[in-house]
Amino acid sequence: MDTDITHVLLVGGTGRFGGRLASALLARPGIHLHVLVRPGTHGDALAGLAEHGVTWVRGSLDDMRSLDSALEGVDAVVSAVDGAPEVRVEGQLRLLDSARRHGVIRFIPSDYSLDYADPESGGAFMDAHRQVADAVVRSGVPHSFVLCGAFMETALSPRAQVFDFERGVVSYWGTGDEPFDVTSMADAARWVAEVVVDPRATGRRLEFVGDVATVNGVAALYEELTGHVLRRVCKGGVEDLRRQLARVRPEGVTVQQPSASLALLAQLAGKGRLREPANAEYPRLRPVSVRAFLQSRWMLPSAASAALPLASQP
Repeated sequence: MDTDITHVLLVGGTGRFGGRLASALLARPGIHLHVLVRPGTHGDALAGLAEHGVTWVRGSLDDMRSLDSALEGVDAVVSAVDGAPEVRVEGQLRLLDSARRHGVIRFIPSDYSLDYADPESGGAFMDAHRQVADAVVRSGVPHSFVLCGAFMETALSPRAQVFDFERGVVSYWGTGDEPFDVTSMADAARWVAEVVVDPRATGRRLEFVGDVATVNGVAALYEELTGHVLRRVCKGGVEDLRRQLARVRPEGVTVQQPSASLALLAQLAGKGRLREPANAEYPRLRPVSVRAFLQSRWMLPSAASAALPLASQP
């Protein structure tokens, strides 16, 4: 492992995935973690990590002076930002520029997604990933790209507009048999913590896959584990979904769809699959399967645990 990397700046560390990244980086011996937080940020996220020796750095992606201050003495930058283009693209490009000028020796942009190199993988949302990735390569800053498909916590939740286990409904487009790659946030975070200090990862795009699933497969697994039958609703074919996402409001403004829907569209169309997983390069990290994830979500060791109705489960 690369002993030259000891001071790591995490940007987006108070978010849902960022918090897991912070924990994974803190678990690595020899890493001193710096976390960029916006002025005025406070709360449990800061208090929970402060006792572990995190250095909190006040700053903002739209303030180059604060970024330059945050990057003083930093060896590597890990980004976990999300949101609008001014954050995901413009903000990360400013972060990259500061990293270049400060001689950072590892830069990991906020990807953790399906394969955005596929031109049909997710439309404008994936264009943001491509734009940042192209800039990272052109910058000459030593870097690594980490892709992990969809997060289980998102893909298997109502946010993706497919699985609503609380209501007992699965709504899908296509046949339901299209495979997609999923990884738990905790596993993705552990892989990033390995990559950031690994000299073998320099200049590479690393794909990690926790599990491969289908809508029908997840539904059948849930039914096996809980004993509850899900109602399946097919909304149409993949082309129907494509038209749905491209619909236009009467005033001519394109509807802004959640990023999860765009990623789902690409997955249902067979796009964006991760074809060359690097899991074997980090054999000590064993990812959680979809089965184990569902079991832990409802604390169900087996189908015999399905005594409680869904409404009373956490």
